[in-house]
Amino acid sequence: MINKKLFDYLTKKYNDFTKSRRILISETADILSASKQAIFAYHRKDEKEGDKLLKKAEEGLKSIDKRFIKKNPSLLLEGSLKAAQEEFMEAKFFNDVLKKKKLDLMKGVEINFESYFGGLCDLTGELVRKAVNLASEGKIREVKRLKKVIESIIKELIKFNLVGHLRVKYDQAKNNLKKIEEICYDIKIKK
Repeated sequence: MINKKLFDYLTKKYNDFTKSRRILISETADILSASKQAIFAYHRKDEKEGDKLLKKAEEGLKSIDKRFIKKNPSLLLEGSLKAAQEEFMEAKFFNDVLKKKKLDLMKGVEINFESYFGGLCDLTGELVRKAVNLASEGKIREVKRLKKVIESIIKELIKFNLVGHLRVKYDQAKNNLKKIEEICYDIKIKK
């Protein structure tokens, strides 16, 4: 009644997928960790260490992309990969803002679009944290520049009808805009 080739095919596909998924989950934990550490290095003004960690995370994503995603694009939807990509994009965007570069698409690796949104939203929190440190150092111009970056991110994000966890992240980003506005207000009042 059933062609044996059907189940031979399904067995092979299933085994390949689950093996790739297990490896992917393990490797994405390292990417997530390196990305988080890069953000903290940038906050400590250790650009060299941050760049090294960011490069490590990027190489990990490229390796996963080449070995797994090209063969099985459905793995792009895997939660651990999306989380690692999101944290990587947050770290990359943070580095780009600190170096006064434009925020742009990642080249050389496939990034899930939700990871871009999440990375941008989370970036606003890192920028507020950086602004607090800059304000305490008296670097008011830089605080104002970071405020403009957050404003431009929110201006673009507001165009989307984000739902689910992305809506939560967007709401947090809007709150981060409010926080940096309050920081700038406090600076102005104290002058």
